[in-house]
Amino acid sequence: MVYPLNEFYSRIVKHYDRINRLFTLGMDQLWRRYTARTCLLYNPAEILDLCCGTGDLTIILARGSKKSIPVTGLDFNIRMLEAARRKSAKGNCRDVHFVHGDASNMPFSDDSFDSITIGFGFRNLTYENPHQSLYLSEIYRVLKRGGRLFILESGVPENPIVRLLFKGYLYLLVIPIGFFISGDNQAYRYLVRSSAGFFSADEINQILYKRGIVITERKRFFLGAANLFTAVKL
Repeated sequence: MVYPLNEFYSRIVKHYDRINRLFTLGMDQLWRRYTARTCLLYNPAEILDLCCGTGDLTIILARGSKKSIPVTGLDFNIRMLEAARRKSAKGNCRDVHFVHGDASNMPFSDDSFDSITIGFGFRNLTYENPHQSLYLSEIYRVLKRGGRLFILESGVPENPIVRLLFKGYLYLLVIPIGFFISGDNQAYRYLVRSSAGFFSADEINQILYKRGIVITERKRFFLGAANLFTAVKL
């Protein structure tokens, strides 16, 4: 059963950024910057940051562009969006627009974006999610033909020794730390379980290929504990 994600994020929004930094040993922002630079190398005309959360990647994309590019952040959780808007206003970010919406029924026309980014949200849309096909169909619909999808997501290291250490870190440290900071043990059990059991790179490739999206590049971070997949809509 999929954990009630909207309720989960509403409960932990105050501590979300801080726990992200602890969870990734402070490297998550470096990975987001790399993702933004990779996306911007292709000179997109308009970007959608899907499942934008508190807006970290959305804001990095807007700030990283040398020219004015509209960047839209979409998320289902209102409290996360409120945090994103506050963060954006504090940073005086231009060309950033946050939208409340469901990723299975996005309020955008067909072929609206030539780039879509999703930072640590793809797992929520696809892992043990009965609506996986709806989310993937919507991504395909709003992405222009030849447009690029950039998926930054946690992964399971392929080396068996590193994988064992990684899973030990998740279960023995991340759950207790997440509970200590947020007071929400159940939420972080879901987070850890979905991270430890997430799809392999080959499985992600197969999932996307069935929807007409092909992975063209993979960048590993921290021995495969996170990955950036660059994919193209056929």
